Amino acid sequence: MSYYMAINKSGKNLPVFSGWPSSDKGSQIGTIYDREVFCYSDTEDGYEIYFRNSSGRVVQGFYYATDKNGNDLFPSHAAAMEALSPCTDYPYSTATIGGKRYYTFKFRRREEVYTAAGSSWGAVASGMEVACLTDAMGDTHPDWKLINYVKRSTDGQWVQVTGDGYEHGFVDIGLNVGATPSSISMYGTW
Repeated sequence: MSYYMAINKSGKNLPVFSGWPSSDKGSQIGTIYDREVFCYSDTEDGYEIYFRNSSGRVVQGFYYATDKNGNDLFPSHAAAMEALSPCTDYPYSTATIGGKRYYTFKFRRREEVYTAAGSSWGAVASGMEVACLTDAMGDTHPDWKLINYVKRSTDGQWVQVTGDGYEHGFVDIGLNVGATPSSISMYGTW
């Protein structure tokens, strides 16, 4: 299953439920507030979500698009996508590296960087940036962002994240610390 990093730019609070719609939605287990970050995967029944709950834990839940009266709209992807804005729509900046244009995101605190197989690669320092091509996240760690480069704090040069035969790696976005624009570790212009 593929996961993606999104921001709730709908202007609404999004309820997150415990169950799949094939049986029933279950109970509401949390809310994703306006401008909060979350990770999702598109399924045939709804959206599997990883979000920071009110206890500060990153947990799994499900989001179903509804109209203003609370009626289900799924599979109306147009309605759901209003709330699932990709992080690449709101990067901190962009950078051209090796002739390719990358989206960059800045870090407010130091976070670990991993190879494609999950081994430690290093870290991105506070105040530094990462560069990526898409909004993709990790399959086994939906709160780790797929990245291609890290900007070094020592000289400001871009260093490619490699290892395990891949030319990309992952960085912890800090969702376990916060989900708002002012609390999450990795941020852009949302």
